[in-house]
Amino acid sequence: MRQVNYNDVVSNLKDMINTLEYDSMRSPGKAKINADTLVSMYTLLDRYTAVEAPTVKQEAAVEEAPAKKPVGRPAVKSTAK
Repeated sequence: MRQVNYNDVVSNLKDMINTLEYDSMRSPGKAKINADTLVSMYTLLDRYTAVEAPTVKQEAAVEEAPAKKPVGRPAVKSTAK
């Protein structure tokens, strides 16, 4: 069985998308014809880039307890003797 080179597949998909977008930009009739094909190409591009770069699980952030603040007001210095 042949090995699939995903880098080449992604590169070819990007080239085809660029060509279809350029072709669609030149006339409104072509834009209507190429719309479904472009949606399909972008879907394939998303799938192949997901295969190319697998997702990495991120660890949950550990929340630290906030520093305790003193309760109440500080004691007042007495001036009486």
